Amino acid sequence: MKPETDNTFCYFPFSQLALKEWKDGLGIVSAAPCCNAIRPETPDPLHIADIIAKSEKKIMPTEIFYGPAMTAIRESMLAGNRPQACNTCWKMEDRGSTSYRIFSTLPDANEFDVNNPKMQCVDLSLGENCNLRCRMCQPGLSNKLRHDYNYFIENNLDTNGISGFEWKSDKQLTNIPTFLHNTGPNSHNKSHFWNGNEQWQNILDNIHNLREIKATGGEPTIVQPFLQFLDKAIEVDAAKNIHLSFHTNATKFNNQLVKKMLKFRGAPSLNLSIDSVGKNYEYIRYPMKWNSLVKSLDNLIAKFDENDRKLNLFPTIVLSALNAHYIPDLYKWYKERILNNDTVENCSFFVDLIWPDEKFINVKFLTKDIKLDLIKNFQTLAADHGSTMVKHVIKYLEENLDFDVTDEHRQNMLREITVFDKSRDQDYHEYLHPDIIKYLETRIT
Repeated sequence: MKPETDNTFCYFPFSQLALKEWKDGLGIVSAAPCCNAIRPETPDPLHIADIIAKSEKKIMPTEIFYGPAMTAIRESMLAGNRPQACNTCWKMEDRGSTSYRIFSTLPDANEFDVNNPKMQCVDLSLGENCNLRCRMCQPGLSNKLRHDYNYFIENNLDTNGISGFEWKSDKQLTNIPTFLHNTGPNSHNKSHFWNGNEQWQNILDNIHNLREIKATGGEPTIVQPFLQFLDKAIEVDAAKNIHLSFHTNATKFNNQLVKKMLKFRGAPSLNLSIDSVGKNYEYIRYPMKWNSLVKSLDNLIAKFDENDRKLNLFPTIVLSALNAHYIPDLYKWYKERILNNDTVENCSFFVDLIWPDEKFINVKFLTKDIKLDLIKNFQTLAADHGSTMVKHVIKYLEENLDFDVTDEHRQNMLREITVFDKSRDQDYHEYLHPDIIKYLETRIT
């Protein structure tokens, strides 16, 4: 059995566990078959909170994987039903797009038995330590964004409604990690992670049973637990059996890290968080310079080429009003630099929708004329690359063509853009597309 559009099967619930949030004293507080299952409408798909409330001890990752909630999801899929924990994929498929489920893979097909699930992979968020301050991100996912957060507080800037930065209503925000709004001196250097936690030790103790490690950050290549995992796997001679798969901003591929990566099995699968090119990239993924990013990525590719090894590289773009017009330019760069590179074994180009949906820089808040132009751009892109990676974006834009965009939406987008301009000493006129600049400065009547 494999995932198809005419069934409800997915490899993930049978082979991996996604652990995306933990809190001091409680340990793991959210888990799922895959990271995409954890959304605002399903923040706790496996009902870990209920398990914690009934138990006097922390539940181990292996206990979660083989527990009743994951078992129920597996049984539901085999019966042809749609488990609620996987609503993210069902919504994508109902829009006519290819979902994450269809792209689900197995760490080791030779060890897979649908009737005997085995935790071959763990998918971890290993802390919020990061080196960038991306405009679509939040302080709970990048500690460096606390630079901006503290700046907003110190300068009494209005961030009401700006996702993750609503400092004026901190006391009303309860269902979030406690570290999301850490403030004060050096808060940008503080990071919460799994290291030292007995549940993390459970993963390390079972490292010989793993065939894949997936990771997100922060930025995994600088997060302490991820580096600890690499060193541990190498030390106990498990690395040769483990495939690396992680999200990265691709800015830290130095010789030391690449040397460690080469000790792991096969071609690593890297989701490259690169949202634009040139100055527009630098605006969004501050304070990284475009040339420094390219140099890091070139070093990764060169070192794997020298060792006659392959890479799987998957640029993953977060669509927003900031970069929507420049995504075709990014695709052109991607074709020249990655798609046609002999060292790259597998690759794709995926444009993801911004989260949360009500974030002020969402493309849904642009005028109908701008959205129509963007649809044409993405249709051209789909014709060249293949529709599966951008079809859902076209559908999303079409669904929101008649969205009632008001001047309040324009003002909110402008406010979100300009407060970050102030904290970074930037000016959007130097970085954004002319159509976006015109929209920001033209009152909607």
